[in-house]
Amino acid sequence: MVELRQILDLARRARAAGEEVCLATVVAVEGSAYRRPGARMLLTAGGERAGTISGGCLEAEVTKKAWWLTAQGPSLQRYSSFFDDDGDMPYGLGCGGAILVLLERGMAAERVLEALGRSVQERSICVIISNLDATHAGTELIVNDAGEPLYSREPDDEAWTLARAALASRTSQHREGFFVEYVEPPPALFVFGAGDDTQPLVTFASQLGWHITVADGRSHLARPERFPLAARVGGLPEILDSPGPRDAVVVMTHSYEQDREILRALLPRELRYLGILGPRRRTQHLIDALAPELGLAPGSCMERLHTPVGLDIGAHSPATIALSIAAGLQAVFAGRVAPTIVPPQPIHA
Repeated sequence: MVELRQILDLARRARAAGEEVCLATVVAVEGSAYRRPGARMLLTAGGERAGTISGGCLEAEVTKKAWWLTAQGPSLQRYSSFFDDDGDMPYGLGCGGAILVLLERGMAAERVLEALGRSVQERSICVIISNLDATHAGTELIVNDAGEPLYSREPDDEAWTLARAALASRTSQHREGFFVEYVEPPPALFVFGAGDDTQPLVTFASQLGWHITVADGRSHLARPERFPLAARVGGLPEILDSPGPRDAVVVMTHSYEQDREILRALLPRELRYLGILGPRRRTQHLIDALAPELGLAPGSCMERLHTPVGLDIGAHSPATIALSIAAGLQAVFAGRVAPTIVPPQPIHA
């Protein structure tokens, strides 16, 4: 997601300077490849670029040829890293795969960049339909989360059907000569607690391109200048109602009363992730007191919580704890199962 922000920033600068841009998008992968469909690189007429479409082996080649390849319109190019492929040399380091790259500029490229910008700035969803037929290559259709067109290149009914199906399934897929890309906004992370140990977590989350909110009831800690990488910094009352089903929450206030207030508000709510820093026995004590107020069973409450928060990487310092938490969140956002911290067993059973 940081890469996408870099692409959008370069697009804004190019637009302000009146420079044309060329957008390269990975639309298909055969075998193994460093990047997956949806990876992008932006080139400007002034010679700048942002983003990557490979591990560094294709960027120079694409940069050199993209402008004349798109002189007559969008172009599909296949780049292979198979050692035995025909040609003077295979690209890359022998990953054993090939990628199909869509190169385009003009109105289509601008509309794709605008849709991606909305996704980041407004935290909205869109679907981008790319035609993979060499004779009709290019962006066919872009729709928002309501199914309304943001760009249309006179698509047929099939493209509209694919767009509606992607919105319903919330997945990207290849179908019948099209790459159907379901674009979600960057993951949102709410960190409740603005102590010094929150700062490295915000740094990691920012490097991953997440949308970060920091909240704390202590106004001397919850200050924007302490968390310049966060999109929003504030107190508990103004932020407690904000997290939703797609969002992750980490509670790390080191304050029993604040943790209790936060869990009282968030435990009944559907969230993508809810984790709390601190020993499991402390969390259990909190839950035993809260559960009757919420009308929930203590066991049900504990099942909703990641406690202790983070992955078991032997973390003890603020930086390694932040890394542990960020790694666990990344696994959740990517739909992976990762080993969580296992509380130590008592010496006397």
